[in-house]
Amino acid sequence: MRIACIVVCIVFLFSGLQAEEGMWLLNQIDRLNLEQQGLKIKTTDIYNPGGVSLVDAIVNLGGASAELVSGNGLLLTNHHVAFGGVQRASISADDYITKGFFAATREDEISAPGYIARVLLEMKDVTDEVVAVLKGIDDPVQRRRAIRAKIQSMTEAIEAGREDISARIAEMFEGRQYMLFVQQSFEDVRLVYVPPQSIGNYGGDIDNWMWPRHTGDFSFLRVYMAPDGRGRKYDKENVPYKPKKWLKIATEPLREGDLTFILGFPGRTNRYRTSYAVDYALNHLYPRSIENYKEMIKLLEEKGRENPVLSRKVAGFVKGLNNSMKNYQGNVDGMKANRFLQKKQAAEKELRAFIEKDAKLKSQYGDVMDAFADLYSRQLSESERNDILSAFGRMSGTLPGIANRIVYNAHQRSMEESERDPNFSEKDIDRSLQRLRFTYMSYDEGVDKMLLRRTLLKAGELRETSPIEGLEHILRDDASVEEYVDRVYGKTQLSDMAVVAKMYKATLDELSASDDPLIVFALKLYPDMEARRKADEKREALLSDLSRRYIEMIGHWKKSELYSDANGTIRFTFGKVSGYEPRDAVYYKPFTTLSGVIEKHTGNVPFDAPEKLQALHADRDLGRWLDPVLNDVPVAFTHECDITGGNSGSAVMNARGELVGIAFDGNYEALTGDWEYIPDMQRTISVDIRYVMFITEKFAGADYLLEEMGLR
Repeated sequence: MRIACIVVCIVFLFSGLQAEEGMWLLNQIDRLNLEQQGLKIKTTDIYNPGGVSLVDAIVNLGGASAELVSGNGLLLTNHHVAFGGVQRASISADDYITKGFFAATREDEISAPGYIARVLLEMKDVTDEVVAVLKGIDDPVQRRRAIRAKIQSMTEAIEAGREDISARIAEMFEGRQYMLFVQQSFEDVRLVYVPPQSIGNYGGDIDNWMWPRHTGDFSFLRVYMAPDGRGRKYDKENVPYKPKKWLKIATEPLREGDLTFILGFPGRTNRYRTSYAVDYALNHLYPRSIENYKEMIKLLEEKGRENPVLSRKVAGFVKGLNNSMKNYQGNVDGMKANRFLQKKQAAEKELRAFIEKDAKLKSQYGDVMDAFADLYSRQLSESERNDILSAFGRMSGTLPGIANRIVYNAHQRSMEESERDPNFSEKDIDRSLQRLRFTYMSYDEGVDKMLLRRTLLKAGELRETSPIEGLEHILRDDASVEEYVDRVYGKTQLSDMAVVAKMYKATLDELSASDDPLIVFALKLYPDMEARRKADEKREALLSDLSRRYIEMIGHWKKSELYSDANGTIRFTFGKVSGYEPRDAVYYKPFTTLSGVIEKHTGNVPFDAPEKLQALHADRDLGRWLDPVLNDVPVAFTHECDITGGNSGSAVMNARGELVGIAFDGNYEALTGDWEYIPDMQRTISVDIRYVMFITEKFAGADYLLEEMGLR
């Protein structure tokens, strides 16, 4: 069914959309009445299929967002988005995490390891072609398999013969629509200017998700291409990317009440989930994850104190854990404060009553809510055991995760194609092999052993209630887990990337003959992992089918325009610059300033403003970045746009389509935004482009970058 035919309401309280709410597909923006909101350009200036528009300057940066700001591939994103590349570049070189990085010339730019920049080439609805394979298939699992097989064949046909072309067909509205996104990929991304941590991560985890915020969360990168315009890996013959479009830096000051809009790649939202999903997250998933992350952060930070290099190796992992932990805690606090679960339950009670009144609707949908209840009940009963099995990825160390992937590859190859995991792909294996070196950049044997020991001990705690057969040979052995882990790491060859590269292509018979202890470990664990994968596949298929019917139920009850849940595809959102009231008698202004940075300065991390920055403030050496109304340099601002994870680094534009900021966070009081939009409370936090330019010019002395962006 095409998007124009989908008429249901936003799920939360089934009360209709708020003006600022929505992560809209590009082909929906001309229906949003943006001129009435103050937009001063045409919607075709934002998105113009077949023509040039602002969308052509928006970049997918591997799970985050970025924007082109010059005709020579200059890219702006968040400091925390560029952090992984900075971390990897720091492992065998200077400590760029702490000191920052500045390339005085293009020859001084260095590779940002692991980064791929993707630029959108085409977007179109392919629903009819995809769903045609469902004719005559009723079983939800087989339907989902057929869809995935069709999607894989379609995307592989598009990508054939071009290594720099990637295609994705994304499911919208629980399978009611399928959208194709074709992108050009550039694997040569280089660091240009990254401010020191004392600017780019000022406030650290203490200020994370909080307002007022004083973080200069930005970095400059550059995208390079082959001389013929193709995307390719780092090569000294590569030249800066020549985009069709790049963003102009705003020169007029941003004011409270001004319209802003964002183009970026939001990750995942859950706004079309039931009360059963809310209950599971609020009372089980989030609390367990918070405690789990706390333990891991403590262990990793203690380990990182052993030496500076190790600290840099685990820095990204710790940062990610801290971010997720605070996000989950904010969701718990917000859901409880807003009585979100109770509101969902009350709304669903009304929905049930509506369906019950109509005999036809009751026959079609009368079983849906009870089926949801049963599905989540079974998921809860298996959750602790599944958490352990899930942990045998990065959470249990780099090498066990690699061993499990090697064994998975071999088992999948040994099956008939119809029996394989629908997500299995030889092309994905090749991509994983190409990126192995980035995985090993963060590998440390001591950290690995610590993480594996931790997971095995947790598995031992479940032996009486939820045993994992593939671990029994370890847990029932007289030898301790500690001795087992020492023995495994003393003999394994998986720390050698060349050995691993060969094993990625090994057959099951070849692996079965291996005496590598981590391969033996993964072979024994595989039946449990595969049983869990199949159970997840069935659960996801049933959940998708129920969710599709749930949306149909709501469509019979209430009607209004609908946007799809975020799924990593490019979206548009808009809203005005606005402060908010977090609690009684408290009002937060929408702008913070350089003076606030200095007020927070203690001299200790994470409030350790650089001396030069303090001097610029003391001397009032603020240049043209002084805002005459604020009488200061603006640092960050809050606005009503609707974003989530993945939007980090997104371009924030004004009513004229000029760059006024870079989105980097949401506010703590509305972290439930993945589940509901709260108009009076939900805000996007963005670094003001004037602070970006002030730091670049006055602090870094990178005048040539301003010239490149047309500001000189």
